[in-house]
Amino acid sequence: MVAMTHRERVLAALNHEETDRVPIDFGGTYTTTIYYAAYERLKTHLGVDHATNIYSKTRRLAIPDEAVLQRFDVDTRFLGLGGYEGEQRELDEDNYLDEWGTTWRKAEDGHYLYVDGPFFGEKKPDTEALLKGDWPDPDNPGYYRGLAERAAALRRDSDCAIILNMPIGVIHQGQFMRGFGDWLKDLYKNREFSETLMDVIAERWIRVAENALDLVDGNVDIVFFGDDLGSQLAPMFNPDIYRDLIKPRHERMIAAVKARAEVKVLYHSCGAIAPLIGDLIDIGVDALNPVQVTANDMEPRSLKERFGERIAFWGGINTQEVLPFGTPDEVRTEVRRVIDCLGPGGGFVLNSVHNIQNDVSVENIVAMFDEARAYA
Repeated sequence: MVAMTHRERVLAALNHEETDRVPIDFGGTYTTTIYYAAYERLKTHLGVDHATNIYSKTRRLAIPDEAVLQRFDVDTRFLGLGGYEGEQRELDEDNYLDEWGTTWRKAEDGHYLYVDGPFFGEKKPDTEALLKGDWPDPDNPGYYRGLAERAAALRRDSDCAIILNMPIGVIHQGQFMRGFGDWLKDLYKNREFSETLMDVIAERWIRVAENALDLVDGNVDIVFFGDDLGSQLAPMFNPDIYRDLIKPRHERMIAAVKARAEVKVLYHSCGAIAPLIGDLIDIGVDALNPVQVTANDMEPRSLKERFGERIAFWGGINTQEVLPFGTPDEVRTEVRRVIDCLGPGGGFVLNSVHNIQNDVSVENIVAMFDEARAYA
């Protein structure tokens, strides 16, 4: 097969067409990159020296430098929004308040956890207070400063697929504002509040997406966002709850994106979400990340057989077992296995299952990407 450009390779895979090799993503999104400390070790191993670009204070994620991306022949490039100007601030060395009113605290391992929010602990949250709240301005200039120029430069200086990373969706943002357990209970006990909260978030998300897509002016290929639907064993709520309450909001968000630009939508959800993949296809999701292959009913060959003609898969390399605990040879074997399951006929972009964590050796990182590049 004639060699493809990086962008051609990714878009062909998303269109379920055969490619010259499986496309590789590393750092194209904020769920397909690497924890900053692991990245520092990778830089040393590769013999490259540059300042590490940290995507998010709370996530502590690195966006790989061009030198690293070229070393692994990566097919994607990251494009992110800027930081909100105004409301967010450092409370002290280890605590941070974001623009939605959620407090984040640094844990011992360096990750940040949300510990308080505007509706934490309220047994019967006030829908009127929610509607009157001073929530983030979707037109805040901080989101968009330099976005058009960065998108144009990526298009000019690379032949890669450019991924516009959007904020998290209605599930995660609601959990950060309400608390995980109470947010889940609201779906059943405080439905009016739950739906209103999702609408408040979705309306702002759509406005941000429309603003960003207007600014980038066709210089992106994929729009990415994440909203976890699953646990290790099953969806985190009854699928009917998803269909009744959450799916309509996701559908509006995706429809707004596709009405504004000719792009693919890459959606992130961890966990055992096989019962909901058909719903994601219904609302226009083009590719699913991370394909958590160790979760219940997420075996890659079965997913390909059931859904492979209608949705692409993005991820697939096991970060719970093989990458942290396997040898480089075992990593290479797993890469070949997953490509054999998900790659035939297109429809697969290779990456680790979620971000590479600090327990993964640099030898295994190199083995994963080098084997993916070599195994046609």
